[in-house]
Parts: sequence; C-alpha cells; structure tokens
Amino acid sequence: MNLLKSFKVIICAVLICTMFSGCMNSLHLKDLTVVEGMGIDRTEKETLVTARTLNVEKTAGSSEASEGNMTVNAEGSGATIVDAVASVSKNLSKELFFGQNKLIIFSKDIAENDFKNKIDYFLRSDDSRNDVSVCISNTKAKDILETKENESKVPCENILHLMKKDEESGSSAYVTTGELIKFYTDKTSDIYLPVLEKDKKTQNVKAVGIGIFDEDRLVYTLDEEETMGFLIISGRAENCTLEFEDEKFGKIGVRISGIKAKNEVQIKDGDIIFSTQIKTGYIISEIQNGIVNSLDAEKLDEISAMTESKLISLCEKSFKACQENNSDCMRVGNYLAKYSSEAYNSVSDKWDDYYKSVKYSVSAQCKLKKISDNAQFN
Repeated sequence: MNLLKSFKVIICAVLICTMFSGCMNSLHLKDLTVVEGMGIDRTEKETLVTARTLNVEKTAGSSEASEGNMTVNAEGSGATIVDAVASVSKNLSKELFFGQNKLIIFSKDIAENDFKNKIDYFLRSDDSRNDVSVCISNTKAKDILETKENESKVPCENILHLMKKDEESGSSAYVTTGELIKFYTDKTSDIYLPVLEKDKKTQNVKAVGIGIFDEDRLVYTLDEEETMGFLIISGRAENCTLEFEDEKFGKIGVRISGIKAKNEVQIKDGDIIFSTQIKTGYIISEIQNGIVNSLDAEKLDEISAMTESKLISLCEKSFKACQENNSDCMRVGNYLAKYSSEAYNSVSDKWDDYYKSVKYSVSAQCKLKKISDNAQFN
C-alpha cells in the first residue's frame, strides 16, 4: 500500500509540473520517462549518459510492485551531455523527466580530465536542480547505476541514504548540485565530492573517500582518516568512532558525538593562520587492557588526552593533504575574507600561491560522557 501511495505521489508531481509548464510545451504522462539517477561517462569520442528510470509497467502492476527493483537503465551518447540526453530520449521514444532525479554520478575519468566541460550543463540546463546529490564513481558512472542495492525498489534512494549517513559518521560526504556550483563559482574555493564504488563481494555501493579538486580537476582522494578529519573540520560529521592504541591500555575504542568545530583565519607576523577549535563529548566503548573498576580519574584523563590527540592528528592529516594538492575545499579563502576583506582582496587574485604557505593550528577538548554499558574490557 505504501508503495502504491509513493507511486501516486510521483504521478501527481509529474502532472503538476506538466500542467504548469504551459500549453505549448505540455506533455502527457505517457510521453515521459521519470529519471531517478543519471551517470556521465566518456567514450573515446563521445559522452555517454546512463539514466536510471522508473519502470512504469512494473510500478503500475499491483502483483509485481511489491517485489524487487522498480527501475531500469537506459543509455545514450553524443558530443555533449545535452546530445546524450536527447539520445536516451530517442532510444526510449519518450521525453526524460528530471523532476524526481535524486543522483548525478561522474566517472573518475571525467572528474580528472573533462569536468570543466561537463559542469557547464548544470550551470545552464533547464533540467538541473539545486537539490540533486552529486558524486564520483571510482570507475565508470554506469557501474554505480547498475548496482541493485539488495534488490531495493529504487536503488538510487539507497545510495542517497548511504551518503547522508556516511557523512554523519565521518566516512563520506553529501554534496548537492547547488553546493557544487557555489564551490565552483567561488573565487578561491575548490570542489569536493564523495567517491563511490561497487563492492565486489556484496555488489552494493560503498564509499571510498572524498575527492578533492584543484579548480576544475580531481587531484586526490582523501583516505579514511583524512576524510574523517575533513568532515570534522567542515562541521559535517556528527558521530564518529575512533580507534587508537596505547602501550598501557592496548586498543581503545571511543565514540565521539555532538562535535562542534569553530574555524577562523588570522594574520600574525605576516603569516595567514587557519585554526580549528573542536569541542565534543565521547563514550568509551572498548579498552583492551583494563577493567571498569580500574578506570580512576587519572586514567580517564589520560584517555581524554589520547582522544584529543587522535582528533588533532586526523585534522592535521586532512589539512596537509588538501594543501599539498593545492585544493582549498576547506574554504580557507572565505574565512580570510571574513577576517579581513582588505587582506582577502590583496591576495585573492594569486590565492593559489598564498594558500601553499597557510599555517594550520588545531585544538580539541573532549569530555567523557559515559562508559558504554556494552563496553568490552578484556
């Protein structure tokens, strides 16, 4: 019943959009194909677009609608994205409707070599919306759209949910077309996008880091620790699990939550200094060498200090990776503009040169909330 209701909502959305589009350009529902996801790849000479679309025949059938995937893939190629989209429509003999589109995927090849030409489509196209999620496939974009996500009804919804949850836990990012365009058009900022790939064992999508750009080119993919540091600095991570090891305590596992990061830029003795102040609480979930009763105040203070040190290390690694790859995806230039518009104006035209010399400072305050009831003490 819920599925039928969802389908009715989609149909209503399509009808409303077509009703208000004007008599001259109006289309009937039977002439439309509803897009749920869009992948963009390169062939030797052309652009390949893969559209994940609703299988109307299956969604309309009450006996089949409650079982399995309700979407199918369609492909088209052309000199540009516009031409490729037109080719998909021609192959389907129906106009593509992007009002329900949830996901846009670029291949790694395009992100590294041809992103500037492809992003123009999203700056100018009538099909573009500000709330669509954008990501990079570690291989081909169509590989991500071909995953079945455990036979979910609309796999693109699962992928969207994955990116949102992974951002909260500090392991990936969630970026919309609106944010992408804001980063791209900003004078000093650089783009960052989540990187996904198909898991060979499960055949489902998994996050493998955050891709950072130097202007309009993907230059590096942050690893697991660098990704977590990036999301903490950016204030996007909510709850993260940290693991570290100590000679006395052995392996320690803590879960940090309620993360608050304050970033600012100052100029001291002619140096631009970007600083991050982190405040968070944490729960001890595991200590390899210890028992609950042995954790006195002194030892808890030691664990707090180690947790703070781990957070500082993650942030320092992340900033170093971004700076070494000349990617200001942390928007240091914008923080400089807030500190001093005069200073920003004097360096913004040559920001790449100045960014390389920015110094980074980070501090962390971690407050113990509790020792988990399920904590393991061996």
